[in-house]
Amino acid sequence: MNSFKRASDFNVSLVIGPIQVCGLLSAALFGCLACQSYLYFARFRSDHLALKASVSAVILIQLGHFVCVISMLWTMTVSTYGDPSQLTVLPLAADLAISLSGLTVFIVQSFYAFRLWRLTGNIFLPILCQVLSLIAQTSTFVVTARAISMTDLAGFGNNQMLLIELSFVARAACDLIITAGIAWSLKKKRDSGIGGTVTMIDRLIKWTIETGLVTSLMALTLATWFPNLKQLPSGFFSWIGLWLLWPDVVGNSLLASLNRRLLFRDRVSRSDTQTFALNTIVLSAGATQSPADPSENFKDRDLLV
Repeated sequence: MNSFKRASDFNVSLVIGPIQVCGLLSAALFGCLACQSYLYFARFRSDHLALKASVSAVILIQLGHFVCVISMLWTMTVSTYGDPSQLTVLPLAADLAISLSGLTVFIVQSFYAFRLWRLTGNIFLPILCQVLSLIAQTSTFVVTARAISMTDLAGFGNNQMLLIELSFVARAACDLIITAGIAWSLKKKRDSGIGGTVTMIDRLIKWTIETGLVTSLMALTLATWFPNLKQLPSGFFSWIGLWLLWPDVVGNSLLASLNRRLLFRDRVSRSDTQTFALNTIVLSAGATQSPADPSENFKDRDLLV
C-alpha cells in the first residue's frame, strides 16, 4: 500500500482523475434531483406532510453533499497543488460527504420499508430492513468520526475495513429484501384475479425491480470492490469516486418512484372499476392530489411505485 511520500509516487490520473469525473457526474445527478424535486412539489402538493418532509430532507442533505463534493474537488486540485503528500488523508469535506451520503440512504430505505409494511401488512420484514439500515448508518457514523481524526489513508482503509464492509453489505441486503418483498406482494395481487389491472401491476413490478436493483448493485459493488483494492490511496480514491455517486442515485430513485404516479393519472380516471381495483393494490397513506387533478378521489398514490 502506497502513500504519497514522494512526488514520484503520485499518479494524477489515479488520484484526482476519479474524483473529478465522479464529482462532475454527481453534479449532473444533483441537477436531475433538483428538477425531479420541483416536479414533485409542483404536482403533488397534497401529499402527506411526512412524505414531503422526507423528500425535503433528502434534497437538503444532497445539497450539503454537493457542496462537500465541490469543496473536495477544490482541495484536491487547487489547495494541495504541488504538494501531493497532503492527500495521504481525506479532506474534511470528504469526511462530511461520507456522513451525509449515509443519511440520504437511511431516509430512503426507511421510506421503502414503510412502503413494504403498508403493502404487505407484515411487520417482520420492514423491521428487519430498518434494523439493517440502522446498523449500516451507525457504522457510517463511526467510520466518519474515525476518518476525521485519521493520519494515514492507507492505514485507515485497513483498520476500518470491517465497519465499511458491514455498512455496505447491510445496505445491499436491505435494498434486496425490500425489492423482493414488494415485487412478491405485487405478484400475489396480480394473481388474485383483479380485473383490468394486470398491465399496471406488471409495470409496477418492473419499476420496483429496476429501482431496487440499481441501488443494491451499487452497494454490492462498493462492498466487494473495497477489499480487493491493491493499492492505497490511489485505488481508494477510485472507490471514493463511486461512493460520491451512490447517494445521488438513491435520491433520484426515490423521486422517480414518486413522480411516476403521474403516468397513472389518465389510466386511473378512465374507469371506476379500475380505480377500485387499484385501491386494493396500492399502499395507503391518505394523500390526495390537488383539486385540478382528475383523479383527486384516487387515494393512496403516494406509495404507488
